[in-house]
Amino acid sequence: IHVAFLYQKVDQTDKAIDHLKNAIEKTPEDPEVYHFLGVLYEESENYPEAEAVLKEGLKIDPDNPKLHFRLGVVYDKLDRKEDCIDQMKIVIELDPENANAFNYIGYTLAELNRDLDEAEELIKRAIELKPDDGYITDSLGWVFYQQGRYEEAVEVLEKAVALVSDDPIILEHMGDAYLKVSQKHKALEFYEKSLQVKEEKDKADLEKKIQDLRSEIIKGENQVK
Repeated sequence: IHVAFLYQKVDQTDKAIDHLKNAIEKTPEDPEVYHFLGVLYEESENYPEAEAVLKEGLKIDPDNPKLHFRLGVVYDKLDRKEDCIDQMKIVIELDPENANAFNYIGYTLAELNRDLDEAEELIKRAIELKPDDGYITDSLGWVFYQQGRYEEAVEVLEKAVALVSDDPIILEHMGDAYLKVSQKHKALEFYEKSLQVKEEKDKADLEKKIQDLRSEIIKGENQVK
């Protein structure tokens, strides 16, 4: 595992994967090897292989919360949201203090824009466990946004930005919330900050938001003149 970790750190993921596959052949009973191999496949965006490896690990250790959590993350990336939620519920059963699992379910529900009261409760529980986590704070702000509680969303998301100042999703959420309370210039500011740190493949929708908002601001300023 340590050797594979070092390969990963020097951007030799293929070698790390091969090393772990060899390790599994020699010690097939170690769930940690399956976990790390699943993580490497996930980070390489090879989600079917990640799912298969993590399931193999769970055959060996069916009550391993790390394996269930990572499988839930893989299901999320495969857009299998219900399967993701089911895995995170198993994590909570096995590890009732796992703040990230509470947050994952709550944020997923918020993204689906359903069961928002339950999502709020789950995320508040996560905040009790990890009160200074900017990502969990962002989740609560996004629940408030989805509930139409925009002033509260702004207040909470400002805290999230103070805790994590360079995450593209948090910055975009902040822009969305400012836009809902008619602070268009602030919204544009945070959209532009988000764009600077977003991956290239994720920029198109945000660029359209920025273009539309700039046009709206210019139109409003011309009307005032």
